[in-house]
Amino acid sequence: MAYDRYVAICHPLHYGLTVTPRVCMQAAGGSWESGFIHSAIHTGNVFRLPFTESNVIHQYFCDLPQILRISSLDVRFSEFMALTVSICIIFGCFAFLFKSYTDIFSMVLKMHSVGARNKALSTCTPQLAILVLFVISLLTAAFGSTANEASLSNLLMAMFYSMLPQFINPIIYSLRSREINTALRRMFHRYFQFSSRFFS
Repeated sequence: MAYDRYVAICHPLHYGLTVTPRVCMQAAGGSWESGFIHSAIHTGNVFRLPFTESNVIHQYFCDLPQILRISSLDVRFSEFMALTVSICIIFGCFAFLFKSYTDIFSMVLKMHSVGARNKALSTCTPQLAILVLFVISLLTAAFGSTANEASLSNLLMAMFYSMLPQFINPIIYSLRSREINTALRRMFHRYFQFSSRFFS
């Protein structure tokens, strides 16, 4: 999506020639391929670990840090492999995103028309909001504790990073619709009128 926004804003006349169905299929295929490689490395590392202790994890699902915690083997190599692969994929994606959005914002700042500038920024805002939400949830997952006992905070953290981005994603993208914005303005206007009458 960052590449799509980059071409649409920085090279709008070449959009139809650049963003073809084949390019879209290649982008989707690359995303699926990197996800498959990432999960295959994690799964392969987990299958080689012996589990001789308790098989109880204090989480809703089998998250990798929880599985490494109950393994009886010294898991430094597995943790190192998982961390290395994750960092390479994440930094590759963020380098591409950073380059795309640097070019986009430098192009937007050069625009003389305020309307064109606002339109360009409104096309990028939902994706940036989703990206920030994803990064927050990822950091929550990465730096969350793997407790030896079940705790409400760990379960709520797991719910946060596994459910919240997917739940808010369609809401953020639907805010670009003019009808939804009009309905939300009308709803807030009625709410404030009602609250001003109620409290006066």
